[in-house]
Amino acid sequence: MKSFYYESSEYAPRVDFNNLTGVFELEGISRPENVSAFYIDLIGWLKEYEQGWCKTGRAAETGIVLNIKLTYCNSASSKYILQAIEIIVSWKNYGILPRINWYYDESDEKMKEDGQDLSDALDYGFNFISLT
Repeated sequence: MKSFYYESSEYAPRVDFNNLTGVFELEGISRPENVSAFYIDLIGWLKEYEQGWCKTGRAAETGIVLNIKLTYCNSASSKYILQAIEIIVSWKNYGILPRINWYYDESDEKMKEDGQDLSDALDYGFNFISLT
């Protein structure tokens, strides 16, 4: 299985989900023109990762860290990001306790609140990290 990588663009975030290290990152602006087309591949990759790495115990060796460093996220993207995080959080059923780091600019209360809303919706604690 290959890692999942997508270089950022003006409207889409950089996605770097490394299957060997267990470090997954979303960074930048998320408002792709076709949100479902952009995120459907990522969701599919996560499901494949679950089958090949979580169920076999290989992911437990490295653990999972999800770093979210978004500067803007539209509501359509938020739905897919929620789906992606739901999948990752469900891996606790395999003994994997993902660490989710939500980075936000200190002056951007909206992004911090968005992360808190997702954390509350999933009933899963995120680490909130202020970027100064």
